[in-house]
Amino acid sequence: MTSNIIKKFSKKLFEGNFIIENIKGDASKRKYYRASSGGESLIIMDSSRERRNFINFLKFSDIFPCNNIKIPKIIKKDLNNNILALEDFGDNLIIKRSNSKNFFEIYEKSIINIIKIQKVRNKKISFYSDEKYFKESSLFIEWVLEIFFSFDITNKDKNKIKKEVIKLIENLSLKRNFLVHRDYHSKNIFYKNKGIIIIDYQDAVYGSPLYDLVSLVNDCYKDINDNNRKKLLNFFRENFNNFSKNNLSKDELVHNFYLLSVQRHMKASGIFCRLSKKNNRNDYLKYLKRTFNYIITASSNYDNLRTINFFAKEAIYNLNESNNSCGR
Repeated sequence: MTSNIIKKFSKKLFEGNFIIENIKGDASKRKYYRASSGGESLIIMDSSRERRNFINFLKFSDIFPCNNIKIPKIIKKDLNNNILALEDFGDNLIIKRSNSKNFFEIYEKSIINIIKIQKVRNKKISFYSDEKYFKESSLFIEWVLEIFFSFDITNKDKNKIKKEVIKLIENLSLKRNFLVHRDYHSKNIFYKNKGIIIIDYQDAVYGSPLYDLVSLVNDCYKDINDNNRKKLLNFFRENFNNFSKNNLSKDELVHNFYLLSVQRHMKASGIFCRLSKKNNRNDYLKYLKRTFNYIITASSNYDNLRTINFFAKEAIYNLNESNNSCGR
């Protein structure tokens, strides 16, 4: 149901009659609408329940265009109610636009855009801390294992997982040198007029240069086959080394990629289960199996992540048994 505040705000955008429709949002408290009239349309972003994220959104909406990174233009602001009217890029998210013919064209441009983001330097941007990595990973224990699946997990096993997460973070050799979008996946990237446009960038911080690469090629919402993934990792390494003057080896890239994939998808699966249990939003459960598989595949390369690997396998077994991927 569209609020009166959104209707009043939309009246200021168009002359005469207009139509407002709800748009399926992301895994946040924000709400999105498409307001249209006479063939013109705009996206209305309602962040009335997210003050800190709204302020960050405005901050990066200034920073990114100054660094030649394409984002939707802000057409109108209501700063009292945290509402924005944004440029509408239509049905052009790469999850829908990419196919076997244009896959590498779109994904290589998306990787070049990661490199562009990494070039941004600004003192107002914070850093990914070890504590933040740990807190995000711990969502897997609380919301996946304990709350969603109701596993009777012992304190001993919980402590094992926590120790493994700490060791994982310690073993990251590339931690916080470059700007990271933090949610760089196929539902946050548009491809239009041969160019890449990003949205949902308000959580950006300085972190590992491989974090956004993990989000892109180990995407919770889209399968990418192993052969294409390897080609994209090599493409990233070549371009990253050219830009950063580093000599990132294949082994170092793969090592950090695996560790970050475990960390990111422990976080993602925790968020999906929390949305289901806390907010009754079950539409993300269909992505759990893919997300658990990323954890299993990556952690299987490390003996010191065997507890995480075991419980990810238990989670996927229980998911298949109870058909949770179709909603609880």
